[in-house]
Amino acid sequence: MSGQKIENSIVRYLSGEATSEDLDILTDWIRIDNNLLIFTSYVELHYQTITAMNDPDTEKIKRVLLERMKKDKRGFSVHKIKPFLKYIAIGLLFFSMGYLLRQEIFGEKENRSLISEQKKVTIVLDDGTVKTVEPDNEGELVDSRGNIIGRQQKSKLTYSRSATYDKMIYHTLKVPYGKRFDLVLSDGTQVLLNSGTSLRYPVEFRKGSVRTVYLNGEAYFEVTEDKEHPFIVDANKVQVEVLGTEFNVSHYPEDPAINTVLVSGTVSLRATEEDGLKQEPVLLKPGYKGEWAKHRAKINVEKVNTEIYTSWTEGKLIFSNTPFLQIRRALERHYNVEIANNDAALDEQRFDAIFDVETIEQVLESFNKSYSIEYEIKDNRIIIN
Repeated sequence: MSGQKIENSIVRYLSGEATSEDLDILTDWIRIDNNLLIFTSYVELHYQTITAMNDPDTEKIKRVLLERMKKDKRGFSVHKIKPFLKYIAIGLLFFSMGYLLRQEIFGEKENRSLISEQKKVTIVLDDGTVKTVEPDNEGELVDSRGNIIGRQQKSKLTYSRSATYDKMIYHTLKVPYGKRFDLVLSDGTQVLLNSGTSLRYPVEFRKGSVRTVYLNGEAYFEVTEDKEHPFIVDANKVQVEVLGTEFNVSHYPEDPAINTVLVSGTVSLRATEEDGLKQEPVLLKPGYKGEWAKHRAKINVEKVNTEIYTSWTEGKLIFSNTPFLQIRRALERHYNVEIANNDAALDEQRFDAIFDVETIEQVLESFNKSYSIEYEIKDNRIIIN
């Protein structure tokens, strides 16, 4: 691997613009002796550069950083690192450990989680009846009146187009912590629901009406195109309107923001009226994120690596410069656990990490080996001291 390619990947990583290829390159590179120490020096150089320049121009910072890196091809000498910078370096360690955990810490043997998953996926029918969805079952989906309205194929529900009602009938699919579930709506729109998510949707979309669903949690949508019937995801404070596209919406009540990330197509975001103030809609382009933050009640748009926000659809957890508070909330949902953190300073630290097949015990052990956290597990509750 050429030094130039490594340098470019590091610069993109420190600038928050790393691609999946960059992450793969750095994962392999960091395994070589002393490379983590070299990377730590680049972290400090990056900090010194942005501090000295005091300039928000990211492209200029990247150019200066590359020029300074080229002056020392063997890597910078490692000296005493500022305390807060070591946490940034630890972030890359977590990032690599997410891939290497089984080989370097736990070996190749299978690891079973000590924490059990107890809750089930459920559907709430229009009359309030709650049906449990067993992930191994296959068969017909029946409504409260005994009508066949679709089919279950294990962890996937597909609604048919043939059902007819004289009024709009809604179902609510609820996915508990520790699980994901696929849903195909009657118009063919595909929805993947993340853990801790509920979606309220019409059993059948009516002709001449807007296709509206109501989201609490996180879901990835592949919307069937229908220009005469716009598709709207109502996420309480934000409405996402589309014609046909792929995007991710994250709306957990405990999170500080509602995020919409566009993979393809075009979407329009509109914040609901606050104190009678009507806000203009915001158009997103592919590769951009629209964020409605609770503390400012407006939508901000920025370019992002969409893989970070959609990796959960493949069972991965990717974090980039993410506060530990948000990381542990994501871990709670992904692993169906409760994490109580008694170390307030830890919640404020930001990390980069990638986890794939690890159990929650393996994830905690990776933090423990890098950050020296102390924790104990009691049933489905994890306590960090």
